[in-house]
Amino acid sequence: MKVISAVAFASPIMAAALGRAVTPIADQAKSTFAELDDIQVLCGVPKPDNELPATSYSYPIGLLLSSGDKRLHIDAGPGNCKQAACGSKSGAGVIVCNDEKNGVDLLYSDIGFFAQQVYNTCKHRRDDIDYVEKGQAFCPDGWNVILTDVGTDCHASTIPSN
Repeated sequence: MKVISAVAFASPIMAAALGRAVTPIADQAKSTFAELDDIQVLCGVPKPDNELPATSYSYPIGLLLSSGDKRLHIDAGPGNCKQAACGSKSGAGVIVCNDEKNGVDLLYSDIGFFAQQVYNTCKHRRDDIDYVEKGQAFCPDGWNVILTDVGTDCHASTIPSN
């Protein structure tokens, strides 16, 4: 499967990454399982469940979406995971996992696109504040992206220049 370019995907997070204001997109229908084409998104997994204010994910997802053609290498799996981006002050993190028997080189922007799908699907409103529940988006090519609270263990707050 070839993931479409995330640059074409307009969202409040992408706008924040580019420094522009846009009208927020309408929230997608909420369910514990959603499908966008062949991307599967689950909310509340992997356990234990957690949630953060939606604004906490603006920096890590925006960082990924604005990364251009830079790639992240992940060694063979299954279940080999690596932080792709995180907010050093918010605890919000994007983790990517390789379940294939071979290493993969993924575009950071593709990882950001999958993170955006979790954000859109797992976002809910409570007490006049938007929150995003921990969630996971699965690519049919054998890798997946997790949005979660990494706490103070943030070691991917920038995209490497190489």
